[in-house]
Amino acid sequence: MSAKLLLIASLASAASFGAQQKASNTPIVVRASKLFDPTSGRLLDSPVVLISGNHIEAVGSRDLATPANARMIDLGSATLLPGLIDVHTHLTFDAGGGGYESLGISTPRAALTGAKNARLTLLAGFTTVRNVGAEGYADVALRDAIDAGDVIGPRMQVSGPPLGITGGHCDSNLLPPQFHYSAEGAADGVEAVMHKVREVVKYGADVIKFCASGGVFSKGDNPRLEQYSPAEMQALITEAHRLGRKVATHAHSTVAIKDAVRAGVDSIEHGIFLDDEGIQLMKEHNTFLVPTSYPPKKKVRLRPSYTWGITTGPPMVAPNSFQTKGAFGLPAKSSKKLAASSAASRCTSYADP
Repeated sequence: MSAKLLLIASLASAASFGAQQKASNTPIVVRASKLFDPTSGRLLDSPVVLISGNHIEAVGSRDLATPANARMIDLGSATLLPGLIDVHTHLTFDAGGGGYESLGISTPRAALTGAKNARLTLLAGFTTVRNVGAEGYADVALRDAIDAGDVIGPRMQVSGPPLGITGGHCDSNLLPPQFHYSAEGAADGVEAVMHKVREVVKYGADVIKFCASGGVFSKGDNPRLEQYSPAEMQALITEAHRLGRKVATHAHSTVAIKDAVRAGVDSIEHGIFLDDEGIQLMKEHNTFLVPTSYPPKKKVRLRPSYTWGITTGPPMVAPNSFQTKGAFGLPAKSSKKLAASSAASRCTSYADP
């Protein structure tokens, strides 16, 4: 990213350092050459931004009235942007840390990885993220540490452990039977998924994440097949909404996408095999699509330990086909609601297709 295009590092820092600034209420004034206004689509000349605590109080021109005691930051010829938002991240993961390597990563270690990635994400200009999936509630701990001012990072909405069927994409299928191990979010049947929703809310989830279909980088499942039944999805989503939580679902499969939409899910993550009928359903139900950019462009460069979902089961579509079909093609022609996302552990890095 060009040095001339500064993603308001000062503003991002103000948002994240709010707790640390409580002891000092000195306002901050940021000046620059230009500011991009996304509402009007125009570049504004000689902008002045007034920050108080962790709030942007005003944005104006050079004649904007500012407090006499304000700290002045003059960024010269830089261009300012509003803080960016990524609605599908996995900050507590690191690129290359999946597969059997993940079995050696403790929850405290994952939280510390998250602190590193949160800092990098903020400094890349992202001031808000939605983190959809973290074992051990490491993302809850990270969110709370950022809110307390203990570490720097973007504002976070977090899901904690994602919900999924036994043996599915959101389960852990790496250990042999004698370990009798399942991921924290594994739940089967209507009553069990309702209980699991209540459990993750109890432990701090802002949003509920579940796996409606198989995935690409998980062992033993198939991205083209549905996992949760329509009845389980309905119960899960209804319970989450009753508790005031939005619901995001990992869904590659065409059938899984449609069943999740009919059940009232708020966003479809990935949507790789989305078809015209699915798009129409999403429009009718006001469902967002979060077409994460990593899988189609990067999967061919993965380590061998990541290729279970590609080398076993039906063939996956070729990477370049995503430009004309599925999540990256059809919705653009259909006035579909899209949300910006990366599926990354941090800016320009991998997380979870």
